Amino acid sequence: STESAVAIANAELEDGRSQLEAEKSAVQRKVEAMTKADPNMVFGSTEEDPDPELPENPAEITALDPAHLRDAIMPDGTQRLVHIQQRAYRVSQNPMDSEQTWYISFMDDGATAKTWDNPLMGWVSGADPMASNIQLQMSFRTASEAVYFAKKRGWHFVVDEPRFRRGRSDEVQYQDNFLPQKVAALVKRDRKQCNHWERPKAGASHYFRPLKYHGEGEVSQHGPNGDAPIAADAESYYKMR
Repeated sequence: STESAVAIANAELEDGRSQLEAEKSAVQRKVEAMTKADPNMVFGSTEEDPDPELPENPAEITALDPAHLRDAIMPDGTQRLVHIQQRAYRVSQNPMDSEQTWYISFMDDGATAKTWDNPLMGWVSGADPMASNIQLQMSFRTASEAVYFAKKRGWHFVVDEPRFRRGRSDEVQYQDNFLPQKVAALVKRDRKQCNHWERPKAGASHYFRPLKYHGEGEVSQHGPNGDAPIAADAESYYKMR
């Protein structure tokens, strides 16, 4: 019958697959397992390592590795103190992404290491070599993960206040890079005019020269006529319907 023929064909197919699987070398099985775990893996382990047995108190982990004991003490004998904080937002298309991560800072106010302005380039230099090491290599998803890591290393730490931002319903979060919500709230509270960004119509120019950093004048326009009077705004190029 048709059903018995299909069953025989399926059985033969499974036997053929079993034979092919048995003929595969260890290297072929390894490559297939890596591809299944990660298509981009060149070489790696496909088995998850078991969770290590660690003390309930993370601070006790420091005693398991002598290197951690040396990291906890500064060269002058003082206890290392670090700050745990969120990364600052960037003026980019996704400015808030960086605020989703936490990091350990070694150069903030109250930290153990001293800082100074480098006389050659004017950059900020620090006495703690860890400032240019772990901060560039490690980030944490939450403050709790950073605290756990600091306890394991035997460091004293201070957790900074998290940054809270009010969500917007108009989907224009990007404008907060140039006019932060805090500044906009102060302008609104003091009832001051802040119409630099106001556009009466779409497609109309609204060029202006902002004030200098210390407010002692306007920023000159780049070019040969930087101090020339500002021309009138161009009319909207959209057709009125």
